[in-house]
Amino acid sequence: MLFALAAAFALPRMMADPVAEISYSEFSQDLGLGKIKRVMIEEDGLTVQSVNRDVFVRLPGELLSAPYLDKLTAAGVEVDFTKPGIDPSAVAGALVPLILVAAVLGLLAIQTDFNPTARWPRVVRNVPDRFDDVAGQNEPKAELQEVIAFLRDADAFTRVGARIPRGLLMVGPPGTGKTLIAKALAGEAGVSFLAVSGSDFSAPLIGIAKNRVSKLFQQARKRAPCLIFIDEIDAIGRKRGGGGSAADREFESTLNQLLVEMDGFNTTAGVIVIGATNRVDVLDPALLRPGRFDRQIHVGLPDVGGREAILKVHARNLKLGTNTDLASIAKGTPGFSGADLGNLLNEAAIFAAREGMSAITPDHLEAARNKVIMGLERRSLVVSPEERLLVAVHEAGHAVCACLTPGSDQVHSATIVPHGQALGLVMRLPEHDRHCIPVEKLEADLVVAMGGRAAEEAVFGPKKVTTGAASDIAHATDIARRMVTEWGMSPAIGMVRVSRANDSFPPEVEREIRRIVEEMYAAAKACIEHNRHALDELVDALLERETIDGDEVRRIVCMRTERMAA
Repeated sequence: MLFALAAAFALPRMMADPVAEISYSEFSQDLGLGKIKRVMIEEDGLTVQSVNRDVFVRLPGELLSAPYLDKLTAAGVEVDFTKPGIDPSAVAGALVPLILVAAVLGLLAIQTDFNPTARWPRVVRNVPDRFDDVAGQNEPKAELQEVIAFLRDADAFTRVGARIPRGLLMVGPPGTGKTLIAKALAGEAGVSFLAVSGSDFSAPLIGIAKNRVSKLFQQARKRAPCLIFIDEIDAIGRKRGGGGSAADREFESTLNQLLVEMDGFNTTAGVIVIGATNRVDVLDPALLRPGRFDRQIHVGLPDVGGREAILKVHARNLKLGTNTDLASIAKGTPGFSGADLGNLLNEAAIFAAREGMSAITPDHLEAARNKVIMGLERRSLVVSPEERLLVAVHEAGHAVCACLTPGSDQVHSATIVPHGQALGLVMRLPEHDRHCIPVEKLEADLVVAMGGRAAEEAVFGPKKVTTGAASDIAHATDIARRMVTEWGMSPAIGMVRVSRANDSFPPEVEREIRRIVEEMYAAAKACIEHNRHALDELVDALLERETIDGDEVRRIVCMRTERMAA
C-alpha cells in the first residue's frame, strides 16, 4: 500500500520526457539564425521551441527586461509567460513523505488498538466452571463464599451498610489454580467474567494502555454485577518511581488510571476486581490498600489430601485400571501443583495409549512421575562401559548415604538410565509434607549430595574423580549458604541475616559455608568407607538391572551392614 502511494506521485514525474538544456550562447546563435519560433518565460529560465526541437535555457531574472523582450518579438519569436499556480512536482515532493508517515501511524494504530474482528476485553457471560472443579484449595473457596453471596444478592449487604471488598488479590506459586478459582467464582455467582492479562495493557503508542484500562472498566460497568480478572497483575501494578523516561511515565500513567478506576472518582458498584500474581512483593502499595485490593488470598501448593482430590478431578475423564491407587501417587508427589498433577495424569494417559492399553495402570503412573521429576528417559544415549561403571558408583554412593544417614528422605528408586541432562540419579521422596526443615534434615541432604563424589574417590582414587558431581556441589553450596546467611544455623555467624555485598559475602561467611560443606563431605566419605561392601553390591545390582526400586536398595544396604556387624 505504501509503495503504491509513493509510485502514484513519483511515476508521472519519472515517465515524463526530459527537456534538453542548452547554453545561452547556443540560444543566441539560434535566435540570430531565425530558428526560434516560441519562448515560454518561466521562473528560472526559458522553455524554447525551435524549428526542430524543444530546449530549456537557464536565464537570470534580471536579464528579462522590457528591451530584451522587444528584441525577441522583433526577431519574430512568440513570447509567452507561464500561468501562476502550484508546481505538481513540488506538491508531490511534499506530500509523499507526509502520506508515508500517516500510513505508517495508521497501520500501527490498527495493529495495536483497533481491530474490528477482535473483541476486547473478552467477556464470558455463562462460565461453566464451578467450585466442584476446584480441588485442594478449601480455604480460598471458603473465603470467597461471601463474595458469591454479594454478587447474588447485593441488597442484603447494602441494607446493613456493609461494603463488599472492591478487589481480591490471589497470591501463590504458578499452577496452583488462581485462574480456575476466579472462573469458578464467576460461575458460582452467575455473573459475567472479563478476563485480561497484565501484558494486554502494554502498547507501543503513548496513551493506548491508559485508554485500555478505561475501556475495561467501562465495559465492566455496563455488565455489572461482574468480575474483572487481571492475570499476572504485576505487569501493570509494579511499584512506581523507576525513572523519568517516556516508558516510565507511560507505565505510571497506566497504573494511576487503574488506581482511579478501582477506587477514585469513577464508581465501580457491582464490579469486583480479582488480581493474580506470584510476585506480590513488587506491587505498588497504593494498589494493595483497603478500597482497592482489600484482601489477599493465598493459593498455595496442596497437601497430600489436596493432591489426592486434585488427581480425582483430573481423572474424571480418564480410564484408570482397577488397581490404580491415586492416594499413593499423591503421597509420592510432594511439592506438585495442580497443573503438575494434571500434567502427570496426561503423561500417564499418553504412555497407556502408546502401548495400546485401554486403561491407565500403576506402571504408567510411575513412568509419568519419573518423567516429570527426572526428565525424559534417554536409552538411546551411547555410554561407554567406563562411564557406565562411573555412573553406577556415583549413584550407589548417593543411595548408601541416603539409607544410612539419619534424617534423610527414603530412597524411592536408583537408576543409571540417562534422564534429561543426568546420566543417572537417585530419587528420594519424603514420607510426609514438610513445612519446617530441621538442621538434621539439612545436614542429611548435604551428606547425600556429597555421597556421589565420595564414592568416586573411594573406588577410583582422588585423581579419577569427575565433573559428574557439579550439580551436587552447587546444591550443597546453596543449602550451606542459606544455613549460614538466612536460617541462623551457624554458631560462628549467629542468628543474623547476611546479605551479599558486590556479589560476595564477607570472608568469615564464606569460610563458614566452606566449613559446613567440608564437614559433610568428610561424613559422606566415612559412610562410604565403613560400608564399602554395601556400595560394591549396589553397584553390581545397578550394572545388572539399571534401575532398582527403593525397597531393593534398602535390602542390599541393610543386608551388607548386618553382615559386617555380625
